Amino acid sequence: MAQTGKRPTWLRGLAIVVGLLIVYIAVLVAYAAGNTDDDADSREPSANGVLIYLDVDAVNGADFSVGGHVSVYPGPDLLDARGDLKEDLIIDVSPMVSTSALEFSSGSRPGTVPVTLYSDGDIRHWPFDTYTSESVAVQAYGPNDAELPTEVAITDSLIGWDVEAGDTDPTEGQVFSITSSRTAGSLTFDLALCVMLIILPICTLFVSIQTVRRRKAFQPPMVTWFAVMLFAVLPLRNIFPGAPPFGSWVDYSVVLWVLGGLVASLALYVVAWWKQAP
Repeated sequence: MAQTGKRPTWLRGLAIVVGLLIVYIAVLVAYAAGNTDDDADSREPSANGVLIYLDVDAVNGADFSVGGHVSVYPGPDLLDARGDLKEDLIIDVSPMVSTSALEFSSGSRPGTVPVTLYSDGDIRHWPFDTYTSESVAVQAYGPNDAELPTEVAITDSLIGWDVEAGDTDPTEGQVFSITSSRTAGSLTFDLALCVMLIILPICTLFVSIQTVRRRKAFQPPMVTWFAVMLFAVLPLRNIFPGAPPFGSWVDYSVVLWVLGGLVASLALYVVAWWKQAP
């Protein structure tokens, strides 16, 4: 009969361990699946045109911008036998933070150039913030500002972000938009950090309330534990991905209440000390 009561407890402990292992493996699999990109790009520039890759590799919500690199691939009719440009080539990308166009002189070989585009969004909505660059246009020009057939391919080298070109087809040289939003995996990680913060005051309030109700004895070293929990909030908040500024949505919805719960827990434990300590 003594073993009958212990077996369910042992089984519950095993179930908890197995459940944690399953969640751990699922997180690793989801992360690995979200970072595989095996799609081969076989695009080639037209004979007298230009193929341009616009690769987004940074999102800066504080500066309302997205950063990237423009890689230029002219067609064979625009190059000499050595692969250098026969004529000057100008790439106009807008709306750029810088007003200067990208220029490649005749006799040079086009390469990759960094660009920064304006992008509208609000980082205070972290982790649900999205950024959109409207009316993006990429056009190649030859001598005398003659428009060249231009094909644009949008790519991204960002981890944790989805970058999509919308509204129109950029491959046809039309104006389009670029929207950057956090991936499901990134959003899950951000929300998990918030849940961890919320668990802190739940634990401390439980201990404080049980002590005040005299269901548990007062332990003086526990005061140090409450103080550590209180001062751990800001370091945890500062590691939020994307570094949302103070005063963001998450501060009003999570951080403020976590701090309030921890302070209330410490106050309750002081009350328990006053009632129970010799």
